[in-house]
Order: sequence, then structure tokens, then C-alpha cells
Amino acid sequence: MEQDILNIAIENLSTIPEVMIEIADMSNDHDGVVAILYRGSAFEMPFMVKRKVTTAQIPFLQDSLSKDAIIIFESASKPVKEQLRSLGINYIEISGNVFLSRENIYVFVDTKEKVRLEATSSNAAFSKTGLKVIYQLLINPDSVNYTYRALGELAEVSIDSIGRVYRELVRDKYLVKVDQRKHKIIDLERLFKDWVTLFNKTLRPKLKQRSFRFPKGENIHTLLDLDFNGKIGGELAAEKISKYNIAEKATLYVNGSFVDLAKGLGLRPDINGEIQLIEQFWNDSSANSSSIFVAVPLVYADLIANPNPRNFETAKLIYDEFVYQYS
Repeated sequence: MEQDILNIAIENLSTIPEVMIEIADMSNDHDGVVAILYRGSAFEMPFMVKRKVTTAQIPFLQDSLSKDAIIIFESASKPVKEQLRSLGINYIEISGNVFLSRENIYVFVDTKEKVRLEATSSNAAFSKTGLKVIYQLLINPDSVNYTYRALGELAEVSIDSIGRVYRELVRDKYLVKVDQRKHKIIDLERLFKDWVTLFNKTLRPKLKQRSFRFPKGENIHTLLDLDFNGKIGGELAAEKISKYNIAEKATLYVNGSFVDLAKGLGLRPDINGEIQLIEQFWNDSSANSSSIFVAVPLVYADLIANPNPRNFETAKLIYDEFVYQYS
């Protein structure tokens, strides 16, 4: 429950222009540390997570929260939030309402509607976990016969999850079981199409993501010559793969801190920015790990997620080449 509160709060707070927040550490004396980037200033704050904050808890919070710490919670009444502000206690509500006051930084938002946690669960092959496994099968069909341990490490899921995903893929006739130890992909085209659709609907929205821009004078093609901890997807990758479109936007799948990468590249948070950072969801030892670009299925999914006639045309070219390669 606390992890859900933390994740939702970070996701909703990141919709505020010029604010970027992510978990930096979970081993602090509090519940952890968040890294915040605001208008070019980067700093860290210890945090504590609570389901609900009441008036009775405020004296405890005063004693237990260190200086410059922040409390993250699902809900609190308007009078309680007023008390927190009057005492200088920083907070984030999972709706994205926030009070942050330190040194030369001041952020206050109290206009977001309340958000309630909802329990969700899925064991389908095309759940968030299953989509990570299927991605590995698409980028390297030979991985279907890797050991469960090896495939789990690449997809960053548990060994038990691999077994559940395979059973459902066999049931739905994407795979066939050749013998006790081996499987074979028998409908790669359908698996590809269904993965793209459900990746964009189910997994992509769950990944941490944020838009940025370069300072004036630089454009997205500059990224091709820069060294950073991530891979290029979207229109910029499609331009290099297809030699067809001219990219207007870039998608970067980031392995690590958004804040660190933004600082290193000089990016500024901008809700309308041309550079989108998305959390990487696979292990870097996967296929094409030496490339600066993500694998073809993900480039295709990126184009479909940003629909316009040029992207659809480019996606068709990329899809035809991918299917021909493995047919």
C-alpha cells in the first residue's frame, strides 16, 4: 500500500510544469529519499509515507521528520493541510497537491481532486509482467528457449512469472510446446500486433515518463552524438532505421535517474517538450544491447502511440521489414 501511495504521488506530481521527482534511495532513516528537479535546481529530500494524515498525527510528524523532509500521503483534510503548511512541514498528496518550501524553492498546489487507491490484479500473459516477457521473445525469438532464470533476468521478472506467461501463450496458440523443455513461436505476427496494442494500453502508462526540452539552439538530433544512460526510440530511432521520416520528437528509454540524465544533458522539464523520457523496462544485457536505439518492436509501438500520417507510414515500413526478417 505504501509503495502504491508513493508511486501514484510521484506520477501525479510530475504533471506539474517544471517539476520532476523520482525515488533516489530507499535505505534512509525515514522511508527513503526523493530527488527533485525544479526550474534547473536539483536537490534531495527524505520522505515518509502515510495512508492518511490527521490532526492527532501532526505532533508526531514534527518530532519524527528531519529538516527538509517531506510527508507523502493518500489524503488529509483541508484544515490538516493548512496546519502542515503553517508548521513548515512539506507534503505531497497522491492527487498531486503539494507544499514544498525550502531555501529559494516554493511550490504550492491545492487544486487537484482527491484520488483513492484501487486494488488491481492480473495474471494474463498480456499483463504488465507478461508484456515484459513477450518483448524479449519479439526482439530475439531464440530467447523462447532460454532458461526461465535467464529470460527472467532479461525481462526483470520472476521465474514463476515466466511459467505463467508461457502457459497462457501456449493456451492462446502464440507458442507451441515442442517437448518438455522447448517451445516454438508459431504466430509471431499476431504476437507482435497484440503486444504493441496492449503495451501502449497497459504497460506504457505504468512506466515513469516525463517530457523535456533542450535549451534554445539545440535540436533532438544532437542526442545522436551524446553519451547518456539510455536508448533512443520513437521518431528519432525510426528515422535512422527507415531512412523515411524526419523526426520532430525523440523518445529516450532511461536506465536510471531522470534527474541525473536531465542534468547531464542540460534538459529542462516542459510538458510540451520534444524529448520524452520513459523508464526502461528491460535488462541491458538483452538483444541489441550495444545499439544506441531500442529494438524494432518498441520503435513501432512508439510510432503507433503518437499517431499522425507520417508515423503510420513509417510504422508500416518498419513492420514489414520486421516480419520479413523472421518469416
